[in-house]
Amino acid sequence: MNNSEKLQHIAEHLLSKRKCGSGASDLPKGFTLDSIEDVLVIQKLMIKLNDESVYGWKCMLPSSNGVITLAPLLHKPIKGTDTCLINSENCKALIEPEIAFVLNKDLSALKPYTNEQIDNAIGRAHLALELIENRFSKQYEATQFEKLADGLSNQGVYIGPEISQKKAYESNNITLIVEQEGDNSVNVAGQHPGKLPQLPLYWAINFLSANGFKLEKNQVFITGSYNGLMEVEMNKPIQITYEGLGKIHVKFETTLT
Repeated sequence: MNNSEKLQHIAEHLLSKRKCGSGASDLPKGFTLDSIEDVLVIQKLMIKLNDESVYGWKCMLPSSNGVITLAPLLHKPIKGTDTCLINSENCKALIEPEIAFVLNKDLSALKPYTNEQIDNAIGRAHLALELIENRFSKQYEATQFEKLADGLSNQGVYIGPEISQKKAYESNNITLIVEQEGDNSVNVAGQHPGKLPQLPLYWAINFLSANGFKLEKNQVFITGSYNGLMEVEMNKPIQITYEGLGKIHVKFETTLT
């Protein structure tokens, strides 16, 4: 099996694990990933296999040692519904509070963009929750390249109310107030991992453009969690207040019957 065939097999394998809603993304014996170049090929193949549909990107600034955090959103964002269907883990919903930016125009690939051009291409900003699902089995030690290819545990994005783009750009620190029916409220001093939420956006759009990815109107970008991973109860209404910005009201229910 040559490298192209191997990458095609891995892409098909990982996408099938997303669609079944459970089960491990562990790579079959003898399959490995050892370069960001191979990961980008797999991401392009998964987008192609997903009916050429990519609804946006999960991104953060590269780490100090060059580790990249970037994965396509392969499921249509869930917008403002009272109930959000999610694959749960141990009867908990795994979420990360974020801000989402939405493109208002297509951006051509293979060209650089200034921060100002990217600012002008952002049509809206929203409160958002990234929906998380651990698809690798506990006994499997996935490499960073394998995690990247699998979408960094993303299973979707819940889009909350629209907020001012100016306020979004100023939101390096946000107090989060989490209130769930039957539980005490929790206050969290949230901090964006990229200092400002637009900074990973600037990096990601230029990286994706340079690597030939399509950047299209209505794609959503989430750029880092204000409080890392949160576990919340299923089947109970929850309110998450982003102090000074707005609130998300939702109830998580399982997709499985």
